[in-house]
Amino acid sequence: MLEAIRSRAQGWLAKIILGLIAVTFALFGLDAYLTGDRSGGLVAEVGDVGISREEFTREIQAQSDRMREAMGPAFDASMTASADFRKQVLDALIERKVMLLEAQKLKLVAPDAYVASVLGQIPAFQQDGKFSQARYEAVLRQNGRTPGQFENELRQAFMLEAMRSPVSLAAFPSQTSVRQLARLVAQQREISWIDLPPAMVAQDVKVNPADIERYYTDKRAEFTEPEQIRAEYVVLDIAAVAAGISVTDEAVAAYYQANAAQFGKPELRSASHILIAADKNADAATRARAKAKATELYQILQKEPGRFGELARAESQDPGSAQQGGSLGSFGRGMMVKPFEDAVFAMKPNEIRGPVESDFGFHIIRLDGIEPARIAPLAEVKPMVVEALRRQQAQSRFADLADSFGNLVYEHPDSLQPAAAAAKLTVQQSGWMTARQAPPPFNHAGLAAALFSAESIKSRQNTEAIEVAPGTLVAARVIDHRPQRLRPRAEVSAAIEAKLRAEQTARLLAQKGEGMIAALKRGEETGTNWSAFRVVNRQPSADFDPAALKAIFRVNAETLPAYTGFARPDGAYRIVRVTRVLEAETLDPMLTASVENSLLQAQQRADLQAMVELLKAGQRVKIRPNAIEER
Repeated sequence: MLEAIRSRAQGWLAKIILGLIAVTFALFGLDAYLTGDRSGGLVAEVGDVGISREEFTREIQAQSDRMREAMGPAFDASMTASADFRKQVLDALIERKVMLLEAQKLKLVAPDAYVASVLGQIPAFQQDGKFSQARYEAVLRQNGRTPGQFENELRQAFMLEAMRSPVSLAAFPSQTSVRQLARLVAQQREISWIDLPPAMVAQDVKVNPADIERYYTDKRAEFTEPEQIRAEYVVLDIAAVAAGISVTDEAVAAYYQANAAQFGKPELRSASHILIAADKNADAATRARAKAKATELYQILQKEPGRFGELARAESQDPGSAQQGGSLGSFGRGMMVKPFEDAVFAMKPNEIRGPVESDFGFHIIRLDGIEPARIAPLAEVKPMVVEALRRQQAQSRFADLADSFGNLVYEHPDSLQPAAAAAKLTVQQSGWMTARQAPPPFNHAGLAAALFSAESIKSRQNTEAIEVAPGTLVAARVIDHRPQRLRPRAEVSAAIEAKLRAEQTARLLAQKGEGMIAALKRGEETGTNWSAFRVVNRQPSADFDPAALKAIFRVNAETLPAYTGFARPDGAYRIVRVTRVLEAETLDPMLTASVENSLLQAQQRADLQAMVELLKAGQRVKIRPNAIEER
């Protein structure tokens, strides 16, 4: 319940702001976004608005960067190199264009006052608790942004949310559907099984040289190694520049004194509560009963305040805090819903107040303690101050170095050493890589395109200094090249034979398994050696992966025993017998809530997609031939 109270204080507006601060978007002004940048040739058109190849490439890079950041070591560059991924990115760009055009048509445009209000609420742009234009510009500059770009991003976010919100808010799942799905999810099945090993059909597997030759001829692309290069490169980034900057204690002290408020810690309060729940949409009688109950508890506590923890455990309808005697821990302003927060921050320690009404019901609140606001001592924040000063100095120094770096890369096209020496950097070398599977920093679309161009490969000259991320420049040159080649059949014939044998084995084993299942359904079970019975749910295990469980719970169990079969990861074919279906006697409220939330999200996605398709039908959407191909 505490999490719910906090989340109510942080709606879609806060999420948009956090998203815009956290992620660096490669967007231009609203007009440019709607009309499209035509400098790279169009890949698609939405009405009179174009999507250029350059814009498409930027968005692919941005999406790839977000996936890499979210997935960490699990990220596989091949996921973002596929045609399917590129098509998804293009489809998303088209949908955004369609919604922005419709929002513009409906005049759902954020006024200047809205933008100013949002900017004023962002802590990163504040100094001494107030919006600071200088700080605003400095923060954006550090992230390679301009106020115009950021403000237009806010406007675009407003327009998109204005289009999406009515559709999302109108969605609500049927409670009957929720209960039915929850029961299906909670269902268990009693099963036993037999495994058919690959050895059962080994003597029937035949692969001859003609089969290998045919596969090799038909699947030439599978055995074609893409063009590869090795490169040497130099990276100039703000972080490296900042690391080489020394900061004096005098400068640290001066910065701390000038920005003392920046290092302040806000007042925190710890409180406990007893909640008598009553939904904000409940009828008046229901809310009146809840208030009366809360009033009764408050009156008891007025006489016996020491019973607060006892009554919280017995009467509070907030399961998250009731077992802790009602304790909500410490929190600052902006973390609770307003009526609750206003009450807490107006109370004195050990004071009990109630009933306080909120969207969740009626609260009896006890203020347990106050941690006053304070300014952190210099010793505590010195590392932060040093880093801030380094970044400040690095910004100006980087601009000068970047100009010199770019010039030297151009003036000495056959070597990166002069540019590296001037900036006190090291020339590095990459391993072999392809255009589609290149490690950072070569996974940047612009750098990869420059490095893998026919001219760069032929001349072995430097690329220009390319900004692969805000504050990061890379220049590179090809030092070795392997052209695309078809691997000889002799080199791959063993792998082809193994693959064909595995495919044929799986096919023959499945045929045998399906024949046995048909016989079992006719009641012919003679000699079948089933495993011990086991009750399974939908949770994957070592014996049953998600695909296996899907088959088990998909089989029609109206008539028992029921049978199904599927291929195992180890190559065996498993036949499963379902002998009982166990329905849940009661539904776990947390499971029901999870199912309801998932169903709501699915319905919202479907409704939003239906709206987008309707809007697209009203626009002339044209995708150019070969639009998703790499150039």
